[in-house]
Parts: sequence; C-alpha cells; structure tokens
Amino acid sequence: MQSETGLKNVRSFRAHIVTGEDGGTMTDAEYQCDKNIAHYLETKGNPPSKTEFIATETVLFHRSADMLDAMWNAERRPANLRACTRLVDGPDKKKMGVRYFSADQERIVPPFSLYATEDGATITPMGNEAVDGVSSEIWKVEDKALTIPLHTIWIGTIDRLPTKYVEGDSAKPRGIVTFSGYDEQFDIQLPSGAQFPKEAAPELLR
Repeated sequence: MQSETGLKNVRSFRAHIVTGEDGGTMTDAEYQCDKNIAHYLETKGNPPSKTEFIATETVLFHRSADMLDAMWNAERRPANLRACTRLVDGPDKKKMGVRYFSADQERIVPPFSLYATEDGATITPMGNEAVDGVSSEIWKVEDKALTIPLHTIWIGTIDRLPTKYVEGDSAKPRGIVTFSGYDEQFDIQLPSGAQFPKEAAPELLR
C-alpha cells in the first residue's frame, strides 16, 4: 500500500513496454501527467513498423516513424491517458481485468491495492535485485485470474515505486514493463498541421 500512496504523487514517468503480440511489440513512452500529455514510439516486429504517438486527453496524434518528416495524423478519442488517470484515482477493478499491455492502458501500472485486498491472492517476497541500477524488492503475486494469474513486481527499496512489472511466467512473459524517470520533466510538444480524417476534407489542427 506504500507503493499505491507513492504513485498518487507521481507527475511524470517513463515506461519501456515489451509484449509478445504482433510478432513482438516494444514501446518506449514518456508520460507528463501534470500537463496531460504523453509521447511514445511503438516498434512492431510482424510486419516490421515504427509508429510515433503523442497523446492528450482527447486527441491522439500518430505518424509513421519509418519515414523522415512524415505527416502527423490525428483522431479525436477520449481516455488516451489512462495510465496517468490510474496514478491519481488508483486501479479500477473492472478495467484492470483486461490483461493487455499498451501505452494507452492503465494496466501497465501494477494494481497494488487490488492485489493487497483480493480474496485468494497470494503475495510472496522473492528477494532483491537491481533494476537499471535501482535497488528493488521482488514480489510474486498469484491471483484468481483465469487468463494470467501470475504477476511479478519489482519495487524500489527507497521510494517504494515500481521499477519493473511482469505478467505471466517470467520464463515466457505476456508483458514486461520497466519504469524510470519518475518526476522528470519531458519536453513534449503538440504537432502542428495534423490531419483529421473526414469524409469531406481534412481538418488541420493549428
């Protein structure tokens, strides 16, 4: 629960997300939650592609990162910053039931309070390990989820914030998130001239 309290005070962080979906997907994300903006680069293995995203609360900008100076496209879409919302509001049990790791989902942040209060959940200390130079405790969680009942969480020994989160068997994980850059300032700029798809003509965000 100390970790849950610590997360409420976080205003920015980095996340390196790896999943086995689409032939392997890797995402490097920066969240500036106090300014309601995030930037991430998603790299897929099958077929190979790179896409750059900038997200606000109501608009998602995206463009190909495979081409130099590719044009930004945009779509009006709510709830693009669920990871930021989860920090302040805590985990939502209904949404946390979705076992999926992506940069726009709250699931990437461990639901500490749910694990601590869930009937039948078993939480076991597994020792200590440094994650990117940060001393961390390792905790294994087994719950009643039918799809992925096993989770492993690394928690910084000093600030009590998550440094790593693995869903599924660590030998063949479904998803891995590594956290860093807590409360750093990221210079994320809104794109200009982004095209919104429309039936008639594109609308430009100026």
